[in-house]
Amino acid sequence: MLAVWICDAALVMARVRAGFFTSYAADLALPAWLYIVARNLHEPKSASLLSRVLGWSPEVAACALFLASVASEVSQLLWPSGFFAGRFDPFDIVAYAVGIGICYGGDKLGRPRGQATANVS
Repeated sequence: MLAVWICDAALVMARVRAGFFTSYAADLALPAWLYIVARNLHEPKSASLLSRVLGWSPEVAACALFLASVASEVSQLLWPSGFFAGRFDPFDIVAYAVGIGICYGGDKLGRPRGQATANVS
């Protein structure tokens, strides 16, 4: 996911238009990658600061990352030349929801019944 995000960022900086990829791939990949890192799904034996703050349950991680993503998009509407400079696109919010939703669903479905939701030691 990080590789997709980096490749997309490089294309956007080079002003290469690649349709869906340059429009929405980063919006799908970055929040999903952050979910994976926050939940320590990539390295379940370690605990980072992000996983201790956001990763203690799938619901907290999904909601916090989705709200942060939406806030960055809404800031483009209210402050177009601000920290997250750009144009507001409501489909970006849909992409955030899809990326995080896929990770959330996989996280919930991949966990055996009865196992605790916390993935942080």
